[in-house]
Amino acid sequence: MKIKDLDYFTQLINLKNFTAVANHFSVSQPTITYAVKRLEEEFETELIVRDQSHQGIIITPSGEQLYRHAQTILKEIALTDKDMARIAATKLKFGLPPIIGTYYFSKLAPKLIQTGVINQFETIEAGSSELLADLEAGRIDAALLGSASPLSTETIQADVIEQHRFKIIVSPDSPLADRRQIGFAELKDQQFIMLAEGFVHPHVFKALSKVNRIHPKVVYRTSDASILKSMVHAGAGIGFLTETGVTTADDLVSLDLTDEPQPTFYISLAYRKSQRFSETQQALLDSFIQIARDYRLDSTH
Repeated sequence: MKIKDLDYFTQLINLKNFTAVANHFSVSQPTITYAVKRLEEEFETELIVRDQSHQGIIITPSGEQLYRHAQTILKEIALTDKDMARIAATKLKFGLPPIIGTYYFSKLAPKLIQTGVINQFETIEAGSSELLADLEAGRIDAALLGSASPLSTETIQADVIEQHRFKIIVSPDSPLADRRQIGFAELKDQQFIMLAEGFVHPHVFKALSKVNRIHPKVVYRTSDASILKSMVHAGAGIGFLTETGVTTADDLVSLDLTDEPQPTFYISLAYRKSQRFSETQQALLDSFIQIARDYRLDSTH
């Protein structure tokens, strides 16, 4: 069986037109026809039926089954090509969500610079959900990902390296500023400045709202945590952030949530289970893990 035949076949199922598929691959239409015929002979079944009245195709149950397997096979081959090309790589394509990159990775940066490895991290910044998709597609080698629960997938290994709490942040001038802690249900009449979709925060916020049967008003959403904090400081509303993204320099008051179980923000080092890192890449990961471990020990003392 030829892999290219599977490629032609999946595009035929997607486009449902022989001419369109031939044009897509810049080959003749008989090339596509013969590819389908070879697959039908290989599996001894009919995969498609030409719909002469509509100049299209009808996919048989066998064709639908092969299509599902073909997508997986082609995806694995593409990943194999990428992994084989990187087996001697000297740099690590490393995904960083904005908040984790700005407020966590930056704290590890001095040690990474001191050990002389930081230039070998080729960082890519995006939201955790986008970076997870990039990992699965083989576009990056590893990533720090944020999640509301420990990550677990069939293809991704994710090792938790930090656990942080979610906080309510308010201006020093807010009536809530003299509180040390608060229940989420008490915030039903508050106006929130929130991070946009694509971050973990909106999902946890919705879950807390549902559990407490309230509908807090979100007056503004942003993809920039610094804008969120500036607006909260100016009194435009209150915020919902992990302690990861709040520093003393922000001049904000952080309130603990009394809700149980406490929502937790997990920071995990993630990579594909099937990937074999080059010696240099593995050394970079080992160095990063050790620096992260040392930082955690130092911060707890």
